[in-house]
Amino acid sequence: MRKMFLYGLLLLLCFPLRGQVQAGDDLFLTAAAAYAEGQTARAKELFAQLHEQDPLDDAVNYYLGLCELQMQELDAAEEHLQQAVRADSTNTWYIYAIASLYDARHDQIRSGEYVEKLVKMNPSLYNNPNTLSVVADAKAAAGRDSVALAYYDQALLLDPGYAPAQFGRTELLRRKGNFPAFFAGLEELIRNESVRPGVKSNYLTMLMDNIDSSFYWVWGDTINRLVDLDRDMHPEDYDIQLLKLRMCYIRQDWEAVLEQCGVMADLARAEGNQDHLAEALSIAGDVYYQQLEDKKKAYETYEEALKADPDRTSVLNNYAYYLSLEGRQLRKALKMSRRTVELEPDNATYLDTYGWLLYLLHKPKEAKPYFKHAMLYGGKDSAVVLEHYAKVLEALGETDLATYYKNLSEQKSK
Repeated sequence: MRKMFLYGLLLLLCFPLRGQVQAGDDLFLTAAAAYAEGQTARAKELFAQLHEQDPLDDAVNYYLGLCELQMQELDAAEEHLQQAVRADSTNTWYIYAIASLYDARHDQIRSGEYVEKLVKMNPSLYNNPNTLSVVADAKAAAGRDSVALAYYDQALLLDPGYAPAQFGRTELLRRKGNFPAFFAGLEELIRNESVRPGVKSNYLTMLMDNIDSSFYWVWGDTINRLVDLDRDMHPEDYDIQLLKLRMCYIRQDWEAVLEQCGVMADLARAEGNQDHLAEALSIAGDVYYQQLEDKKKAYETYEEALKADPDRTSVLNNYAYYLSLEGRQLRKALKMSRRTVELEPDNATYLDTYGWLLYLLHKPKEAKPYFKHAMLYGGKDSAVVLEHYAKVLEALGETDLATYYKNLSEQKSK
Protein backbone atom coordinates (compact mmCIF):
# COMPACT_ATOMS: atom_id res chain seq x y z
CA MET A 1 0.00 0.00 0.00
CA ARG A 2 1.02 3.57 -0.65
CA LYS A 3 2.08 5.04 2.71
CA MET A 4 1.52 8.51 3.98
CA PHE A 5 4.32 10.98 3.21
CA LEU A 6 4.88 14.73 3.38
CA TYR A 7 4.14 16.80 0.30
CA GLY A 8 7.21 18.71 -0.90
CA LEU A 9 10.79 17.56 -0.60
CA LEU A 10 9.87 14.31 1.14
CA LEU A 11 7.38 13.55 -1.65
CA LEU A 12 10.08 14.01 -4.29
CA LEU A 13 12.51 11.83 -2.36
CA CYS A 14 10.14 8.95 -1.76
CA PHE A 15 8.86 8.18 -5.25
CA PRO A 16 12.17 7.78 -7.06
CA LEU A 17 13.09 5.13 -4.52
CA ARG A 18 10.16 3.04 -5.74
CA GLY A 19 11.83 2.56 -9.08
CA GLN A 20 9.13 2.71 -11.71
CA VAL A 21 6.18 5.08 -11.22
CA GLN A 22 2.94 3.15 -10.96
CA ALA A 23 -0.09 3.98 -13.03
CA GLY A 24 -2.06 5.83 -10.37
CA ASP A 25 0.84 7.77 -8.92
CA ASP A 26 0.61 10.71 -11.35
CA LEU A 27 -3.02 11.25 -10.35
CA PHE A 28 -2.11 10.89 -6.67
CA LEU A 29 0.68 13.48 -7.03
CA THR A 30 -1.67 15.88 -8.78
CA ALA A 31 -4.32 15.39 -6.08
CA ALA A 32 -1.79 15.83 -3.25
CA ALA A 33 -0.46 19.01 -4.88
CA ALA A 34 -3.98 20.40 -5.18
CA TYR A 35 -4.59 19.68 -1.51
CA ALA A 36 -1.29 21.28 -0.46
CA GLU A 37 -2.16 24.41 -2.49
CA GLY A 38 -5.54 24.76 -0.77
CA GLN A 39 -7.63 23.57 -3.72
CA THR A 40 -9.69 21.34 -1.47
CA ALA A 41 -12.67 20.73 -3.76
CA ARG A 42 -10.38 19.84 -6.67
CA ALA A 43 -8.28 17.56 -4.46
CA LYS A 44 -11.39 15.83 -3.16
CA GLU A 45 -12.57 15.17 -6.71
CA LEU A 46 -9.23 13.61 -7.68
CA PHE A 47 -8.92 11.52 -4.52
CA ALA A 48 -12.47 10.30 -5.04
CA GLN A 49 -11.39 8.93 -8.45
CA LEU A 50 -8.46 7.17 -6.80
CA HIS A 51 -10.79 5.82 -4.11
CA GLU A 52 -12.96 4.21 -6.78
CA GLN A 53 -9.87 2.42 -8.10
CA ASP A 54 -8.77 1.17 -4.67
CA PRO A 55 -11.23 1.72 -1.77
CA LEU A 56 -8.75 0.25 0.74
CA ASP A 57 -5.78 2.50 -0.07
CA ASP A 58 -4.96 4.07 3.30
CA ALA A 59 -3.26 7.22 1.93
CA VAL A 60 -6.15 7.91 -0.45
CA ASN A 61 -8.68 7.43 2.35
CA TYR A 62 -6.61 9.71 4.56
CA TYR A 63 -6.40 12.54 2.04
CA LEU A 64 -10.03 12.14 0.99
CA GLY A 65 -11.04 12.29 4.64
CA LEU A 66 -8.97 15.44 5.17
CA CYS A 67 -10.69 17.11 2.23
CA GLU A 68 -14.11 16.17 3.58
CA LEU A 69 -13.15 17.34 7.06
CA GLN A 70 -12.18 20.76 5.71
CA MET A 71 -15.48 20.90 3.77
CA GLN A 72 -17.44 19.94 6.94
CA GLU A 73 -18.65 16.68 5.37
CA LEU A 74 -18.08 14.95 8.68
CA ASP A 75 -19.90 11.65 8.12
CA ALA A 76 -17.93 10.92 4.96
CA ALA A 77 -14.70 12.13 6.57
CA GLU A 78 -15.22 9.77 9.50
CA GLU A 79 -15.77 6.82 7.18
CA HIS A 80 -12.61 7.45 5.17
CA LEU A 81 -10.34 8.39 8.07
CA GLN A 82 -11.45 5.32 9.99
CA GLN A 83 -10.60 3.21 6.95
CA ALA A 84 -7.13 4.76 6.88
CA VAL A 85 -6.64 3.93 10.57
CA ARG A 86 -7.87 0.37 10.09
CA ALA A 87 -5.38 -0.07 7.25
CA ASP A 88 -2.47 1.32 9.27
CA SER A 89 -3.07 1.82 12.97
CA THR A 90 0.57 2.78 13.56
CA ASN A 91 0.45 5.96 11.47
CA THR A 92 0.35 8.97 13.79
CA TRP A 93 -0.82 11.26 10.96
CA TYR A 94 -3.94 9.14 10.60
CA ILE A 95 -4.52 9.07 14.36
CA TYR A 96 -4.10 12.85 14.57
CA ALA A 97 -6.61 13.35 11.73
CA ILE A 98 -9.27 11.15 13.33
CA ALA A 99 -8.74 12.95 16.64
CA SER A 100 -9.30 16.25 14.82
CA LEU A 101 -12.47 14.86 13.25
CA TYR A 102 -14.00 13.96 16.60
CA ASP A 103 -12.96 17.34 17.96
CA ALA A 104 -14.89 18.92 15.06
CA ARG A 105 -17.85 16.75 16.04
CA HIS A 106 -17.52 18.02 19.63
CA ASP A 107 -17.07 14.41 20.71
CA GLN A 108 -14.61 15.13 23.50
CA ILE A 109 -14.36 11.58 24.74
CA ARG A 110 -13.51 9.93 21.40
CA SER A 111 -11.17 12.74 20.39
CA GLY A 112 -9.35 12.32 23.69
CA GLU A 113 -9.03 8.57 23.15
CA TYR A 114 -7.11 9.12 19.91
CA VAL A 115 -4.96 11.89 21.40
CA GLU A 116 -4.08 9.44 24.19
CA LYS A 117 -2.95 6.97 21.52
CA LEU A 118 -0.72 9.65 20.04
CA VAL A 119 0.86 10.32 23.43
CA LYS A 120 1.62 6.62 23.88
CA MET A 121 2.79 6.09 20.29
CA ASN A 122 5.16 9.05 20.14
CA PRO A 123 5.86 10.49 23.61
CA SER A 124 8.74 12.63 22.40
CA LEU A 125 6.38 14.57 20.15
CA TYR A 126 3.00 14.36 21.87
CA ASN A 127 3.73 14.08 25.59
CA ASN A 128 3.21 17.77 26.35
CA PRO A 129 0.90 19.82 28.62
CA ASN A 130 -1.56 20.51 25.81
CA THR A 131 -2.17 16.92 24.73
CA LEU A 132 -2.13 15.64 28.31
CA SER A 133 -4.79 18.20 29.23
CA VAL A 134 -6.91 17.17 26.25
CA VAL A 135 -6.74 13.56 27.38
CA ALA A 136 -7.52 14.57 30.96
CA ASP A 137 -10.57 16.56 29.85
CA ALA A 138 -11.81 13.53 27.91
CA LYS A 139 -11.32 11.23 30.90
CA ALA A 140 -13.16 13.68 33.12
CA ALA A 141 -16.04 13.87 30.62
CA ALA A 142 -16.18 10.05 30.64
CA GLY A 143 -16.39 10.02 34.43
CA ARG A 144 -12.93 8.51 34.89
CA ASP A 145 -11.93 11.07 37.49
CA SER A 146 -8.84 9.39 38.96
CA VAL A 147 -7.33 8.87 35.50
CA ALA A 148 -8.16 12.45 34.58
CA LEU A 149 -6.43 13.77 37.70
CA ALA A 150 -3.35 11.72 36.87
CA TYR A 151 -3.15 13.26 33.40
CA TYR A 152 -3.72 16.78 34.76
CA ASP A 153 -0.93 16.19 37.26
CA GLN A 154 1.39 15.00 34.45
CA ALA A 155 0.61 18.14 32.46
CA LEU A 156 1.30 20.38 35.47
CA LEU A 157 4.49 18.52 36.24
CA LEU A 158 5.74 19.54 32.79
CA ASP A 159 4.40 23.09 33.13
CA PRO A 160 3.08 24.11 36.58
CA GLY A 161 1.48 27.24 35.14
CA TYR A 162 -0.35 25.61 32.22
CA ALA A 163 -3.78 27.22 32.56
CA PRO A 164 -5.99 24.62 30.78
CA ALA A 165 -4.64 21.90 33.06
CA GLN A 166 -5.05 24.12 36.12
CA PHE A 167 -8.60 24.95 35.15
CA GLY A 168 -9.58 21.37 34.29
CA ARG A 169 -8.05 19.97 37.49
CA THR A 170 -9.70 22.65 39.63
CA GLU A 171 -13.13 22.06 38.13
CA LEU A 172 -12.79 18.30 38.53
CA LEU A 173 -11.93 18.71 42.21
CA ARG A 174 -15.01 20.89 42.63
CA ARG A 175 -17.25 18.27 41.06
CA LYS A 176 -15.71 15.58 43.26
CA GLY A 177 -16.40 17.66 46.37
CA ASN A 178 -12.75 17.88 47.40
CA PHE A 179 -13.12 21.51 48.41
CA PRO A 180 -9.84 22.08 50.28
CA ALA A 181 -7.90 20.95 47.18
CA PHE A 182 -10.38 22.77 44.93
CA PHE A 183 -9.86 26.13 46.61
CA ALA A 184 -6.10 25.63 46.67
CA GLY A 185 -6.19 24.97 42.93
CA LEU A 186 -8.50 27.92 42.34
CA GLU A 187 -6.07 30.23 44.13
CA GLU A 188 -3.25 28.99 41.89
CA LEU A 189 -5.43 29.68 38.86
CA ILE A 190 -6.24 33.20 40.05
CA ARG A 191 -2.57 33.92 40.69
CA ASN A 192 -1.65 32.72 37.20
CA GLU A 193 -1.01 35.92 35.25
CA SER A 194 -1.30 34.12 31.92
CA VAL A 195 -5.02 33.53 32.54
CA ARG A 196 -7.25 36.32 31.22
CA PRO A 197 -8.96 38.36 33.98
CA GLY A 198 -12.41 37.66 32.54
CA VAL A 199 -11.88 33.90 32.85
CA LYS A 200 -11.12 34.26 36.55
CA SER A 201 -14.00 36.59 37.39
CA ASN A 202 -16.45 34.56 35.32
CA TYR A 203 -15.46 31.38 37.13
CA LEU A 204 -15.80 33.00 40.55
CA THR A 205 -19.19 34.39 39.54
CA MET A 206 -20.29 30.97 38.30
CA LEU A 207 -19.21 29.52 41.63
CA MET A 208 -21.32 32.03 43.53
CA ASP A 209 -24.29 31.39 41.25
CA ASN A 210 -24.24 27.68 42.05
CA ILE A 211 -23.79 27.48 45.81
CA ASP A 212 -26.35 27.52 48.60
CA SER A 213 -26.32 29.25 51.96
CA SER A 214 -24.91 26.23 53.82
CA PHE A 215 -21.92 26.06 51.44
CA TYR A 216 -21.36 29.79 51.83
CA TRP A 217 -21.53 29.44 55.61
CA VAL A 218 -18.55 27.07 55.47
CA TRP A 219 -16.54 28.49 52.57
CA GLY A 220 -17.71 32.11 52.35
CA ASP A 221 -14.58 33.58 53.95
CA THR A 222 -12.40 31.64 51.51
CA ILE A 223 -14.45 32.83 48.53
CA ASN A 224 -14.29 36.43 49.78
CA ARG A 225 -10.53 36.16 50.12
CA LEU A 226 -10.20 34.86 46.55
CA VAL A 227 -12.47 37.60 45.22
CA ASP A 228 -10.29 40.18 46.97
CA LEU A 229 -7.18 38.52 45.54
CA ASP A 230 -8.55 38.64 42.01
CA ARG A 231 -9.71 42.22 42.54
CA ASP A 232 -6.25 43.26 43.73
CA MET A 233 -4.63 41.58 40.72
CA HIS A 234 -7.08 42.96 38.16
CA PRO A 235 -8.65 46.19 39.44
CA GLU A 236 -9.58 47.11 35.86
CA ASP A 237 -11.88 44.06 35.51
CA TYR A 238 -15.42 45.39 36.00
CA ASP A 239 -16.86 41.91 36.48
CA ILE A 240 -14.72 41.17 39.54
CA GLN A 241 -15.65 44.58 40.94
CA LEU A 242 -19.30 43.69 40.43
CA LEU A 243 -18.78 40.38 42.22
CA LYS A 244 -17.08 42.21 45.09
CA LEU A 245 -20.18 44.37 45.34
CA ARG A 246 -22.28 41.23 45.55
CA MET A 247 -20.16 39.92 48.41
CA CYS A 248 -20.67 43.19 50.28
CA TYR A 249 -24.42 42.87 49.73
CA ILE A 250 -24.44 39.37 51.19
CA ARG A 251 -22.79 40.70 54.36
CA GLN A 252 -25.26 43.63 54.34
CA ASP A 253 -22.33 45.98 54.83
CA TRP A 254 -23.98 49.04 53.30
CA GLU A 255 -21.03 51.37 53.75
CA ALA A 256 -18.86 48.82 51.93
CA VAL A 257 -21.52 48.57 49.21
CA LEU A 258 -21.45 52.32 48.67
CA GLU A 259 -17.65 52.34 48.68
CA GLN A 260 -17.63 49.59 46.08
CA CYS A 261 -20.20 51.45 43.96
CA GLY A 262 -17.78 54.37 44.03
CA VAL A 263 -14.93 52.14 42.82
CA MET A 264 -17.10 50.83 40.00
CA ALA A 265 -18.25 54.32 39.04
CA ASP A 266 -14.66 55.59 38.90
CA LEU A 267 -13.66 52.62 36.74
CA ALA A 268 -16.62 53.25 34.42
CA ARG A 269 -15.71 56.92 34.08
CA ALA A 270 -12.10 56.02 33.27
CA GLU A 271 -13.31 53.58 30.60
CA GLY A 272 -15.97 55.97 29.30
CA ASN A 273 -18.56 53.24 29.87
CA GLN A 274 -21.88 54.98 30.51
CA ASP A 275 -23.77 51.73 31.00
CA HIS A 276 -21.49 50.61 33.83
CA LEU A 277 -21.56 54.09 35.33
CA ALA A 278 -25.36 54.14 35.37
CA GLU A 279 -25.41 50.65 36.89
CA ALA A 280 -23.09 51.61 39.75
CA LEU A 281 -24.99 54.81 40.49
CA SER A 282 -28.34 53.02 40.28
CA ILE A 283 -27.27 50.53 42.94
CA ALA A 284 -25.89 53.30 45.13
CA GLY A 285 -29.14 55.25 44.84
CA ASP A 286 -31.16 52.21 45.92
CA VAL A 287 -28.92 51.70 48.96
CA TYR A 288 -29.21 55.34 49.99
CA TYR A 289 -33.00 55.17 49.82
CA GLN A 290 -33.79 51.63 50.97
CA GLN A 291 -31.08 50.95 53.54
CA LEU A 292 -29.80 54.31 54.78
CA GLU A 293 -33.07 56.25 54.31
CA ASP A 294 -31.15 59.18 52.87
CA LYS A 295 -33.72 60.33 50.32
CA LYS A 296 -31.89 63.48 49.31
CA LYS A 297 -28.69 61.61 48.52
CA ALA A 298 -30.67 58.87 46.76
CA TYR A 299 -32.36 61.36 44.43
CA GLU A 300 -29.08 63.14 43.70
CA THR A 301 -27.51 59.79 42.79
CA TYR A 302 -30.46 58.84 40.58
CA GLU A 303 -30.16 62.16 38.75
CA GLU A 304 -26.49 61.47 38.09
CA ALA A 305 -27.32 57.96 36.88
CA LEU A 306 -29.90 59.33 34.42
CA LYS A 307 -27.35 61.75 33.03
CA ALA A 308 -25.21 58.72 32.21
CA ASP A 309 -28.13 56.73 30.81
CA PRO A 310 -31.45 58.58 30.41
CA ASP A 311 -33.26 55.31 29.60
CA ARG A 312 -32.07 53.28 32.59
CA THR A 313 -35.45 51.73 33.37
CA SER A 314 -34.57 50.55 36.88
CA VAL A 315 -33.58 54.08 37.87
CA LEU A 316 -36.58 55.68 36.17
CA ASN A 317 -38.98 53.30 37.88
CA ASN A 318 -37.49 53.42 41.38
CA TYR A 319 -37.08 57.19 41.29
CA ALA A 320 -40.67 57.63 40.13
CA TYR A 321 -42.08 55.17 42.66
CA TYR A 322 -40.25 56.69 45.60
CA LEU A 323 -41.56 60.12 44.60
CA SER A 324 -45.06 58.62 44.50
CA LEU A 325 -44.64 57.35 48.07
CA GLU A 326 -43.86 60.89 49.15
CA GLY A 327 -46.60 62.41 47.01
CA ARG A 328 -44.24 64.94 45.51
CA GLN A 329 -43.19 65.90 41.98
CA LEU A 330 -45.84 63.51 40.67
CA ARG A 331 -45.81 64.87 37.13
CA LYS A 332 -42.06 64.46 36.92
CA ALA A 333 -42.50 60.96 38.29
CA LEU A 334 -45.24 60.22 35.75
CA LYS A 335 -42.99 61.29 32.88
CA MET A 336 -40.18 59.00 34.07
CA SER A 337 -42.60 56.12 34.63
CA ARG A 338 -44.18 56.54 31.21
CA ARG A 339 -40.76 56.06 29.65
CA THR A 340 -40.28 52.73 31.44
CA VAL A 341 -43.60 51.47 30.04
CA GLU A 342 -42.61 52.59 26.56
CA LEU A 343 -39.35 50.69 26.85
CA GLU A 344 -40.75 47.58 28.58
CA PRO A 345 -44.52 47.47 27.96
CA ASP A 346 -44.98 44.01 29.56
CA ASN A 347 -43.13 44.67 32.81
CA ALA A 348 -45.71 44.33 35.60
CA THR A 349 -43.66 46.39 38.07
CA TYR A 350 -43.34 49.32 35.66
CA LEU A 351 -47.01 49.09 34.70
CA ASP A 352 -47.94 49.21 38.38
CA THR A 353 -45.84 52.33 39.02
CA TYR A 354 -47.33 54.13 36.03
CA GLY A 355 -50.89 53.12 36.85
CA TRP A 356 -50.44 54.10 40.48
CA LEU A 357 -49.13 57.54 39.53
CA LEU A 358 -52.17 58.05 37.27
CA TYR A 359 -54.37 57.12 40.24
CA LEU A 360 -52.56 59.60 42.49
CA LEU A 361 -53.14 62.26 39.83
CA HIS A 362 -56.87 61.43 40.03
CA LYS A 363 -57.00 59.53 36.76
CA PRO A 364 -58.24 56.08 37.81
CA LYS A 365 -59.98 55.48 34.50
CA GLU A 366 -56.70 55.94 32.63
CA ALA A 367 -54.89 53.83 35.21
CA LYS A 368 -57.15 50.77 34.93
CA PRO A 369 -55.88 49.44 31.54
CA TYR A 370 -52.32 49.42 32.81
CA PHE A 371 -53.27 47.34 35.83
CA LYS A 372 -55.27 44.96 33.65
CA HIS A 373 -52.22 44.53 31.48
CA ALA A 374 -50.04 44.01 34.56
CA MET A 375 -52.32 41.18 35.67
CA LEU A 376 -51.40 39.29 32.50
CA TYR A 377 -47.64 39.59 33.12
CA GLY A 378 -47.13 38.64 36.74
CA GLY A 379 -49.02 41.36 38.57
CA LYS A 380 -51.18 38.78 40.36
CA ASP A 381 -48.07 37.55 42.18
CA SER A 382 -47.49 40.91 43.90
CA ALA A 383 -49.48 42.00 46.96
CA VAL A 384 -48.61 45.64 46.23
CA VAL A 385 -49.83 45.54 42.63
CA LEU A 386 -53.05 43.82 43.70
CA GLU A 387 -53.63 46.41 46.43
CA HIS A 388 -53.08 49.28 44.02
CA TYR A 389 -55.45 47.74 41.49
CA ALA A 390 -58.11 47.30 44.18
CA LYS A 391 -57.90 51.01 45.04
CA VAL A 392 -58.21 51.98 41.38
CA LEU A 393 -61.30 49.78 40.99
CA GLU A 394 -62.79 51.18 44.16
CA ALA A 395 -62.30 54.72 42.85
CA LEU A 396 -64.18 53.69 39.71
CA GLY A 397 -67.08 52.31 41.76
CA GLU A 398 -66.38 48.66 40.85
CA THR A 399 -66.80 47.57 44.46
CA ASP A 400 -67.13 43.80 44.04
CA LEU A 401 -64.07 43.52 41.83
CA ALA A 402 -62.16 45.85 44.14
CA THR A 403 -63.00 43.59 47.10
CA TYR A 404 -61.82 40.54 45.14
CA TYR A 405 -58.40 42.04 44.42
CA LYS A 406 -58.11 43.43 47.94
CA ASN A 407 -58.64 39.92 49.32
CA LEU A 408 -56.04 38.53 46.92
CA SER A 409 -53.61 41.18 48.10
CA GLU A 410 -54.17 40.29 51.74
CA GLN A 411 -53.61 36.59 50.99
CA LYS A 412 -50.35 37.38 49.23
CA SER A 413 -49.22 39.47 52.22
CA LYS A 414 -49.58 36.59 54.68
